[in-house]
Amino acid sequence: MTADKFEYRQDVAFINRDKELHDLKIFVDKRPSEILFLHGPKSSGKTTLLYKFLEKLGKEQKVNVKFLNLRKTFTEFSDEYNYKDFLSVFFKVDDKSEKKGKIAAGINVGLFKINSQIDMKMRQGKVDPFKVMEKEFIRLNKKGTKPILIIDELQALDKIYMDNGRDRRLIIELFNFFVAMTKESHLAHIIIASSDGYFINTLYTDSRLKKSSIFYRVDYLPKEDVMEWLLNLEKYSKIKDYILTKEDAEKIWETVGGSMWEIQDILFKLFRSPLDDVLGLYKKKMRSLIVDYVVKPEQEEIEKLLRRFVDREELPKEEINSEEEKLLRDMVRQNILYFDPTEATYYPQGKSFHHGIRLYFEKK
Repeated sequence: MTADKFEYRQDVAFINRDKELHDLKIFVDKRPSEILFLHGPKSSGKTTLLYKFLEKLGKEQKVNVKFLNLRKTFTEFSDEYNYKDFLSVFFKVDDKSEKKGKIAAGINVGLFKINSQIDMKMRQGKVDPFKVMEKEFIRLNKKGTKPILIIDELQALDKIYMDNGRDRRLIIELFNFFVAMTKESHLAHIIIASSDGYFINTLYTDSRLKKSSIFYRVDYLPKEDVMEWLLNLEKYSKIKDYILTKEDAEKIWETVGGSMWEIQDILFKLFRSPLDDVLGLYKKKMRSLIVDYVVKPEQEEIEKLLRRFVDREELPKEEINSEEEKLLRDMVRQNILYFDPTEATYYPQGKSFHHGIRLYFEKK
């Protein structure tokens, strides 16, 4: 994260997260032996948490961080991205920093730096990219620098095969490599973040990964943190144009809960509109999202499932059948619901979607 040189009427808030920051610190302060999977609902603040953690850690320890945000990176590629795109993401050609044929280290947040000769051999299949990464980790350890590899939204690589073949799925090879670097060789800390509950579920139920991984949920902010934020806007968001009463803060909490992105969106809209108007439009928008999703050939079956969330906040997997599971899986993919694999339970994707579901059935 770069130093801020500008003044804004509204800043991006970072609220509390002391427990999460403490837990991440404990993880990187022990010898690498497990992969850490950060999961949780969409917009619960996983990426922001990681950036804040790295900002603090960099002031305390000698670390070399490779942070790959695949949600951001793969927007540059077509839907048919392939193995060469993977190489472009993970490796950066930098002949200037070459030293006697050795691969230069990435500094702070960045990619694995290689020279053009190694890049060409990797693309020809003559050099194993995992060996290149391993050598870099070994080199950093010898220097007394702690290597940390963080990948945000790793499921973006799920369709890629090694060398464009159909025999070696890249993501499987990656996880084999991660296990080798943590549980077996203890060379680097590996942190994977994802909002895709079904992707995390395939990892959680994999016997090999389950024995070599920690699954950590990053949830929405609790009410006490939201109230502290909203009643102290100048302190946390640099907002001086207006203040909120306790009643105002309660209304925002009841509408979107602890979803930081949605709260910040509401705060932005308050520069030009009254709170009740903003929240009224927000609820209408959430209902319309449910309407748009429901109106399809399977409408009756979808409504039957969603109706179960009107008076409850969760749906355990053991209460559904295989046909219902297919529909729920699509709701998760479309971010209507969130699936927590560690609990085998479905939840609405935050309070706002829960409102949308309830309003949909109120007006039917």
